[in-house]
Amino acid sequence: MIGVSPVSTKPDIVPLWCKKVSKWHGNFLGLNDVSLELRPGITALLGSNGSGKSTLMNLIAGQLYPDTGSIRIFGVDPWTWRGKHLVGYSPDLDYFYSSWSINDFLMRMACLAGIESKKVPSLVNEILDVVGLLSVQTTLLRRCSLGMRQRAKIAHAILMDPPLLVLDEPFRGIDPVGRRDLVQLLLKFQSSGKTILVSSHELEEIEKLTSQVVMLRSGRVVSAGPVSRARDRLLNKPVEIALEIESAEQIRFLAQTVFNYSEVLGVHLPEGKAHILMVLTRNPEIVFSHLVKISIENNIPILRLEVVDEAPAEVMESLFQG
Repeated sequence: MIGVSPVSTKPDIVPLWCKKVSKWHGNFLGLNDVSLELRPGITALLGSNGSGKSTLMNLIAGQLYPDTGSIRIFGVDPWTWRGKHLVGYSPDLDYFYSSWSINDFLMRMACLAGIESKKVPSLVNEILDVVGLLSVQTTLLRRCSLGMRQRAKIAHAILMDPPLLVLDEPFRGIDPVGRRDLVQLLLKFQSSGKTILVSSHELEEIEKLTSQVVMLRSGRVVSAGPVSRARDRLLNKPVEIALEIESAEQIRFLAQTVFNYSEVLGVHLPEGKAHILMVLTRNPEIVFSHLVKISIENNIPILRLEVVDEAPAEVMESLFQG
């Protein structure tokens, strides 16, 4: 079985097991009673800014301690030396020494991880080849593109060949070609049997990776299961249609008429814009037809008729509002 499943009583038999985990940041509750279990494969962690994604990932990676609850990676405490070798972590932000090259960075990280020194050069070359950085390994980190830096972080995460990868916003700021290549790389990791937890705001990229998501809001798990559930919530979210005509008197007539249709959830006239009607609906195509039909039958010229787009961040935020 791949993905998310109910929390079992045997944390040693699953890659990742979290039970009633909470974490405070001062007076702010960053994570609130989170329980989840991951099976082999890729699972996406979705949530708006401040939802608790990075806090949860830092806890899983052994970078933070929970205030309450338990976390186990294949039955092992992630804050032990053994536990830290079972998880590879790529944080959202990077703190590279800018004077190091990509090769310098990985060589030093391999030595710090306790890898036998004579094995380090060949291992680093192998990892660089896997992530597509072998030909640019001498490039200084300060001169690397964001995509190259993301790959360098992932290379660091897989140095010890851990069975669990935790990748925080790996798609952030990467161009379309880089995104495509990163998707293929993560799918390759999945085919090798790894368990991968990926956080993202990019629902489109997530759908290329996995069918399983965990959704966080205000530090709580609000949903866990198929990515189609998140997509359905997005597609079923009401949208606003803006209609602009010349006459303020006719706009009120249109508002009263279109409000009688069952597909219309609400109408309003924006303050200071007497010639514009806003219509709320889950069926914009049908409402478009109604508005055009009413306008033609009553000889009302339409100046503008369109769906009002939301910013991507607002669209994602809508997925986590109850």
